[in-house]
Amino acid sequence: MTTVRIYGDAFDWEVVMGNVLTKEEILKILDQYKIGRKPLAKLLGWGETTVMQYINCENIPDNEYTKKLKRLLDDPGYYRELLVEGKDNITPIAYRKSLEAVDTCFKESKILICALWARECMNEKMAEVGRQEIRCACESGLLRLETVLLWSQIFSLRLLGYPLFEDDFQPGKNGLPFKVPEENYIKLVTLPTSLADSLSPEAKAIISKVNEVIMWYGPTALATLMKAENYRLCGSPGARRRRVVKTDTLKRAYGEAFDQTGVKRLKDIETYLQKRIAFVKKNPPQ
Repeated sequence: MTTVRIYGDAFDWEVVMGNVLTKEEILKILDQYKIGRKPLAKLLGWGETTVMQYINCENIPDNEYTKKLKRLLDDPGYYRELLVEGKDNITPIAYRKSLEAVDTCFKESKILICALWARECMNEKMAEVGRQEIRCACESGLLRLETVLLWSQIFSLRLLGYPLFEDDFQPGKNGLPFKVPEENYIKLVTLPTSLADSLSPEAKAIISKVNEVIMWYGPTALATLMKAENYRLCGSPGARRRRVVKTDTLKRAYGEAFDQTGVKRLKDIETYLQKRIAFVKKNPPQ
């Protein structure tokens, strides 16, 4: 199991070893990423026989080498980064085969695909604005991303009638609602943008529109907005009504407000979000 500790926008990897690496887990790495023993060793900068020696070892030691292999097993994004950086150390055929294999690890995660598209929208928007806005946008990358994902999910339930992804709203200690983007945030830069091609044009349009609005607000406004939505859906921190909010509950929670404000079309997203952010800024949750 691998965890990420987040300090602002800085990340510190902490590898948590549940048990010593096993031979079966090493073989799983080779099969999952479609990579040979020698090519894997070369990608890691080790001797060609190192991986083979661990496979044949009766008692695999718990050291820096095995911790690195354990992280490869738990973290496809980390493996992809090593693969791209070390592609000149293996054959072109081995590289292409392994790249295709690791990319399939991400295709089943709808929320990661949505996050990848949201990030692309952010990058495009930042290229259009000035330096001050770019600095503001970069100050709160993960918070901004999770805000876009949350509201894209909410508006998709309203406008399309179905969720963009199946992940439940489940805020952790830092108040962010979705675990997968938080745990995989730094991996997004290693993923191919072509993965987002699997999203429907309607889904892309909603994410793009939500991002367009969210990009104009700084981290303080976004943090207040997220706190307000946590309060609305889960109750006050000291008296939580619920810890996990299912999709149906999320849909009902905003349905009445959308009915009252007439949210029916894509263009209504901007009006609703602007009014909601203005309201929570004037009436911040306690």
